[in-house]
Amino acid sequence: MRAGIGLGVVASVLGCGAVEEPTSKGDKIDEVVDLTVSLPPPESGYQLLTEPVIVEPGTERFLCSVVQVTPQADEFLFWVDRLESMTSDETHHMNVYFGEFSFLEAFLGPEATLAALGVGPGTYDCEVLGGLMELAVPFFPSQRTNQRITMPEGVAVPMLAPMTLVMEHHYLNLGEVPVRVNAALNLERTPVEDVTDVASLVFDAISDLSVPSQTAKVENRTCVFDREVDVALVSTHTHQWAECASINHYDGARDVVEEAPFFVNKYWHVPPILHFERGAFSVAPGDGVHYACHYDNTTTRDLVDDGTADGEMCVFAAVVYPAPVSVAEVEEVIGTGGLPELLAMMGDVVTACDRQVETSTPWSGPPPDEACEAYVQTDSNEL
Repeated sequence: MRAGIGLGVVASVLGCGAVEEPTSKGDKIDEVVDLTVSLPPPESGYQLLTEPVIVEPGTERFLCSVVQVTPQADEFLFWVDRLESMTSDETHHMNVYFGEFSFLEAFLGPEATLAALGVGPGTYDCEVLGGLMELAVPFFPSQRTNQRITMPEGVAVPMLAPMTLVMEHHYLNLGEVPVRVNAALNLERTPVEDVTDVASLVFDAISDLSVPSQTAKVENRTCVFDREVDVALVSTHTHQWAECASINHYDGARDVVEEAPFFVNKYWHVPPILHFERGAFSVAPGDGVHYACHYDNTTTRDLVDDGTADGEMCVFAAVVYPAPVSVAEVEEVIGTGGLPELLAMMGDVVTACDRQVETSTPWSGPPPDEACEAYVQTDSNEL
């Protein structure tokens, strides 16, 4: 890898059919409010920028932008220790996904990527991609207009060029005029000689959550790690009926969840990202976290995780290190292995909790609103 290759490259996505013109009503064309965004390109790395799309008033859009990381010079493997996104105001979320399709061009050529996706680079309604997104894995979830993820010293995520990603942009236009929206993502490169640990991405969700109508309920899980790791960052994801989301330490040796949470989010639409300095949050084998989502369902329907904004979600997200693979092993797989070896390695780097255990929860007492009020909102931080 050549760490000093040029400045950040902008990979703009060319529109393919999903980009709409303003709506005509008789001889009048509705005014379009421009909410497009941009980021300064990284000094060393890559930038992905989606083409603006118009979202009509009173509509909900799931926009999937197929974007490509185009190699700078002869670069193939590069390491990322900082990521930053920017999305249009009032975005519900913007998640970046990868899957087997992401690496096909690098090993089999661009025709293989097109065959897998059924479409080329561009922005589409997500339904165009069919069931593909069910097989994809999020590596950068974002629910904030401007979100930054920074790794502790020596920790980085391996990435390839060429590589195909999907930027899924969920937008609800609750206003009365059309809006033009887009998203940007920066991938900041770090020299391989500065990388000591491979980052592992953890996403754990309560997919079977169910909150009956007119009911207050806490959904919770205890997430356990079977190997010694350090935590780089944590966050959560819920929808609007969550009074708050919380994360507590879990002591596996004593089978005890600490009573006071170390992470609390009361603002579902802008969850904080809590970063930890290197070595500040160590987890012994058998220990972990207890994450909970505190709901107050005031609607006339049951809330379930149906993948829409009208449903609910309870997600714990974290970056831990070291991953089960070393820097040298990553370089060996990329340098000498094939696609099957790469996919097997990625399965070790992006995963859920090692296991979940049944244990007592501190949230069996007061209603969700009272439990949330008792604790201070966690603020985002950066390293």
